[in-house]
Formats: sequence, structure tokens, C-alpha cells
Amino acid sequence: MARIVLLGGSLHQAGPEWLAARADVEVVPRDAPADRVVQAMAQADAVLVRPPIRMTRELVAASPRLRAIGTEGAGFDHIDVAAATEAGIPVVNNVGVGATPVAEHAVGMMLALARRIVKGDARLRREGWASRDAWLGAEMGTELSGKTVGIVGMGAIGRRVARICVAAFENRVLAYDPFLDDAVFRAMTIERRRRLHDLLPEVDFLTVHTPLNEGTRHVIGEEELGLMKPTAFLINCARGAVVDGSALAAALREGRIAGAGIDVFDPEPAPSTNPLFGLPNVIVTPHIAGVSRETTQRLSLAGAEQIMQVLEDERPPRLVNPEVWDRRRRG
Repeated sequence: MARIVLLGGSLHQAGPEWLAARADVEVVPRDAPADRVVQAMAQADAVLVRPPIRMTRELVAASPRLRAIGTEGAGFDHIDVAAATEAGIPVVNNVGVGATPVAEHAVGMMLALARRIVKGDARLRREGWASRDAWLGAEMGTELSGKTVGIVGMGAIGRRVARICVAAFENRVLAYDPFLDDAVFRAMTIERRRRLHDLLPEVDFLTVHTPLNEGTRHVIGEEELGLMKPTAFLINCARGAVVDGSALAAALREGRIAGAGIDVFDPEPAPSTNPLFGLPNVIVTPHIAGVSRETTQRLSLAGAEQIMQVLEDERPPRLVNPEVWDRRRRG
């Protein structure tokens, strides 16, 4: 029977229970010491790994039996894919499976920022009904409906955001993604921008939905923030490092953009000293955009099923490094 290690546990019990009927399963807690992780991986045939645990090159090398690496989420920046590929180990993720809650969270942040929902709640609790006067003056909110929304990254989440914005709020949607065909944008009746810098000055809301890699690290930095309207809002539910956090904090403090909704940070866990936490024009949540009762179950099961598919020599649907599978077939 194959031995499957769950590094950091699982988002939901559905996946581990499904695996336990088919394999020998070991759960390693997220706060386990490094030697416990290494010990477990020495006997692992497959692993599902959750951040903050990282599947490093050294850990791959210390796993002589390893035949499959997976993650329950879409992001895989906590896995050294290059090391896995060199070792001939397929890596699987769940891109697209959890798109709905992330898209809803991003749009929810747009609404909360535009309508001053979080600030209104806090001031009413703190100041009582007299706080209403502020919302009739300088603090008055704006509408999301009819505004221009810019989307960076048109994968499953970006496309879901675009559909919600068009259908529910009649937004004009601009999008930047250099890796897609024009047909994708035409089919969704959204406007393509081939240069990110051409998109930024036009938008009232900018939402980022790219994976994190060397090409997207700080894709939104000081220069990009400087191109946005002072009335614009930034949403990041992707990965913390796709936005330069220091540059964002400075832009928010100086009023160069109006506000931000941030679900992801660099690093994570985010320290209490993160400058964004002290800014009144920022909404923050602790990397929960992809979490819902429905989606955690789907992600847990999908991750488990893909790992077993690899172990049973069946091609899984969401391979991060398909070249490994192709090499195996040719071999």
C-alpha cells in the first residue's frame, strides 16, 4: 500500500478520509519541526503540502521514494517545481477548482471599499449614530456599478471576476494577460490591453490574479502605482509578492491611490508590524479568499484524487510540470 504524507494537514477531512481507504496516510502538522518533516518524507510515495511548509529542493532530495507532489490550492510557489521536474516527479495543483470564492472575495472587497462598509461599521460602533454625518460629507462612498475594472491575470479567477463585474455591476472591464489569445477576450466581451502600463491609468478598481513567479514578482510596484488614478482602489487576492508591499503602503499613506483590499502578504504569516495594518484606507483579511465551506471540500478531494491518479499511472488533469509526464510516457 502506498504511503501518502499530508504536510500541514488538509483543508477538509474529505480528502484524507478518501485517501485513507486507499493508502497509508500520515498527517504532519503545520507547526511540526523540520526533523519530523524529513522523517515523514523519507518513507513517502506521495505528498500533499500546505503552506507555510515548503517543499524545497533539499526536501525533494531527502525523499527517495517520492513519486508525486501535490497541493490542494491553485498556488504552488511553496513547491520547488524545478527540483521536482529534475527528479522526474509530477507536481499537481487545483487551478480553477477554487475560483469562485476568490472571485467573490475580490468583488466583495471592491464593494466594501467603494461603499465604506468596514469603516462605517467601525465608526458606528465607536462613535454612535453621530458618525453618520461623516458619510454625508467627506467620507461619502462611491458606487461600484458602471466603473472601470482592470484585471491582471485572466486565469480561472480573473475570468470569474470579469463575469461577475459585467453581469452584476455593468462594469467596463479591461484585462492584461500576455499569455492568452485574443479570442478569450472577445468571447467575454472585455477589452484587452497588451501593455500593463496602458491599463493602469484607466481603471477605478485594479484586481490582481496572477500566480507568483519571477515574472510576476512585484508586477505592481512603485512605477505601476504611480500610473493609477488617485481615486482608484487596488485588490490583491493572488500572492503577496506580486505587489510591492512597501511601495503600496507609501502610495496609500500619501493618497496616491484611494485604498486597497489585501488578502495576501509577503511574508506570511504577516507580522503585526506590517505597515498596511495601520492604514485606515485598507481592508485586510488573513489569506482566506479561497476558503469556503463548499470549496475546501472540493479542493481537498481534488488534491487527493490527483495524487492517487499519479500513483496509479493515470494522467491527472492539472499537471504543473506536464513535461515530466511526457518524458515518462516516452520512457
